Amino acid sequence: DKMSAPRQIAISATGSISAKPDQVDLTIGVSADARTAKAALAGNTAAMGPVLQTLKAAGVEPKDIQTANVSVQSVYDEPQPGKPPKVTGYRVANTVIVRVRAIDKLGEIIDRVVEKGSNQIEGIQFSVSKANEMKDAARKAAVANALRMAKTYAEAAGVTLGDVLSISEGEAARERGRFAADSMVLKQASAAPIEAGEQQLDVQVNMVWAIK
Repeated sequence: DKMSAPRQIAISATGSISAKPDQVDLTIGVSADARTAKAALAGNTAAMGPVLQTLKAAGVEPKDIQTANVSVQSVYDEPQPGKPPKVTGYRVANTVIVRVRAIDKLGEIIDRVVEKGSNQIEGIQFSVSKANEMKDAARKAAVANALRMAKTYAEAAGVTLGDVLSISEGEAARERGRFAADSMVLKQASAAPIEAGEQQLDVQVNMVWAIK
């Protein structure tokens, strides 16, 4: 019957490859309190300067330092029954995202910026700099896995695998890693212990074969 659907085998498979991260994005910040917003801003600027200088002295390139957020918030006194809260001052916070390309120096860098006045260390995110190139190996593995599965199904069904009709990448290729650290522990530690672990790069492929 010419109107019948073509006989096909459709397979989705995943290819994975593990890699050691070679760079990390770190969120570093400084907050300063004062009675006026102007004084808080001035205090924050004065405190942030040595932190940025320390980062650059540690080998971090200016292009790898990006302002993430600057905020001004009112600071209130303890609420009293029946009275509205009273503004007692202002808090200015400034955070930057820093890309460290030498992970072995990360603990030392954290120690240095804390010594220079950073009171916010958070958002540690490891990554692989050449992830796109490495994902090509995961793509090849995904295709090999799909082909193996398709042959297995064809053999089990007693049919012959034909030509490949389509190939598409499934869900966006993703990166998975593991890292856990408490920012307060990092701020209190000497030579803060850092474990980069491994990054797993996954790629899903969808393939369709004709059945002869």
